[in-house]
Amino acid sequence: MKLYVIPGTCAVVPHTALEWADADYELELLDHDSVKSEAYLRINPQGAVPSIVDGATIITQNIATQVYIDACYPDAHIFGKNDSPAEKGQLMHWLAFLNADLHKAFAPLFGPEGFIEDESAQQQLKAKAKENIAHLLRLPNEQLGKQDYLTGSKTTADIYLYITLTWAKKFEIDLSKYNNLNGFIKRIEADEGLTAVIEQQGLEKIESL
Repeated sequence: MKLYVIPGTCAVVPHTALEWADADYELELLDHDSVKSEAYLRINPQGAVPSIVDGATIITQNIATQVYIDACYPDAHIFGKNDSPAEKGQLMHWLAFLNADLHKAFAPLFGPEGFIEDESAQQQLKAKAKENIAHLLRLPNEQLGKQDYLTGSKTTADIYLYITLTWAKKFEIDLSKYNNLNGFIKRIEADEGLTAVIEQQGLEKIESL
């Protein structure tokens, strides 16, 4: 199995899942130019990460790669031991929220020129995006006031939340009123699998917001 990632992106999530699974995998580090290369576009025509190539099988999209890893390594419990329908529903709620709502909200910060050409308008767009992200993050902050992890037990949803918090810090989003996030960061950064991924991708722990 080979995993393609750009360091510091949402591909940290399946990468950590593979570490949790103690999987036999090969890691390919890409950059924003190489994902648009002809060779990589044959793997993922969208020119995005993550992608998994496992023999003749190609899996793209973050959630799909996690589901594939879970199916290949069920004993790793990357989705936690959420066995009841209600628990599985809660897990998918958080993964969907993180993938479709929170992650998407960062798009104007990573590429404002893709939304509007005028530079002054871009600044307004980015300011509004930061407000939206802060508003969305109130939900995991509230959840983490009740328990250590989003679903109670540690899952890939927590890794996904963590990587979005690294982006929030990069873009200097004010989250000072969210008192539960720094404790969460301390807990998740103590995870051995995530620590290994941070080292392999050449990243640094953020320690706090």
